[in-house]
Amino acid sequence: MGGGFQHVALSCADALASARTLRAKGASLLSIPDNYYDDLDARFAFDAETLGEMAACGVLYDEDAAGQAYRQFYSRAFDKLFFFEFVERRSGYAGYGAPNAGVRLAAQSRYREPETVAE
Repeated sequence: MGGGFQHVALSCADALASARTLRAKGASLLSIPDNYYDDLDARFAFDAETLGEMAACGVLYDEDAAGQAYRQFYSRAFDKLFFFEFVERRSGYAGYGAPNAGVRLAAQSRYREPETVAE
């Protein structure tokens, strides 16, 4: 564990388009559980097409109290230690997508191999 970088965040103008492009080029992107999108729909009432596209691309969403949107998606971790985050920040969004941190951590943990016990 120790110090160092865990991830690098990159800005993109359109998270959905970027995720589609990266997937088409073979990038390993983090899959997000379907129940996240059920919860997202309950919070923000997306239309079914947009919500379905976000789920297919693994794009997470947040908005601040002023209604400014924030979309983000992640690569799978390299060597289980380092990943890329891609963010679409609408002007004025006041946060960093913190409500999605637990979802990301849970999704990433599905890809970690169990530790072996030394005998």
